[in-house]
Amino acid sequence: MNLEQLQPYLPKNALVFIENWIKPYPLTLKITRSRQTKLGDYRKLQPQQRHQITINGDLNPDAFFFVFTHEIAHMMVYAQYKHGQVAPHGREWKTIFGNLLVESIEIYPEQLRIYILKHARSPKASVGADSNIAKFLINDSEEHQDYLEDLEIGTHFKLGQKIFRKGEKRKLRYICCDIKTNKNYLINATALVEKM
Repeated sequence: MNLEQLQPYLPKNALVFIENWIKPYPLTLKITRSRQTKLGDYRKLQPQQRHQITINGDLNPDAFFFVFTHEIAHMMVYAQYKHGQVAPHGREWKTIFGNLLVESIEIYPEQLRIYILKHARSPKASVGADSNIAKFLINDSEEHQDYLEDLEIGTHFKLGQKIFRKGEKRKLRYICCDIKTNKNYLINATALVEKM
């Protein structure tokens, strides 16, 4: 893999960290189109005995590096514990991902570092589960969009092609009712929505 091709996707000076982290591993990296269900993915390719990481190519550089770090942590966990039973986002992954975030903290903008360090103490399985991280890294809000958490309970909003009514909060998500079907869904607090 020619890592120089990654440079346009990464923040300044991030490539050095990636080179060091992936050096011992046979890795295939794929930069994909935007996927609504995930930002990145790791898997072990068994027949080829290679690791594969995919990352959405439409992420801003800080988000791309953060997601890449998340997936590298999965690869390292697999390499170290391949014969043991470990949870995908369990203690082992949290430790490795947290250490990688601390090691590379200088890459992130000054205003984001405090949130990265806090996240590193107990990393979440998804970027959206940490509202401070999501707001800085993922959600490039357009003027007509709001974060779900900023809307009043009972407000109608559009997400994708559906219209919902915002309900009560449950942990990091809100119970929202699809107006057309009357079915309830749990929607992340940091989802960008269009207020109706």
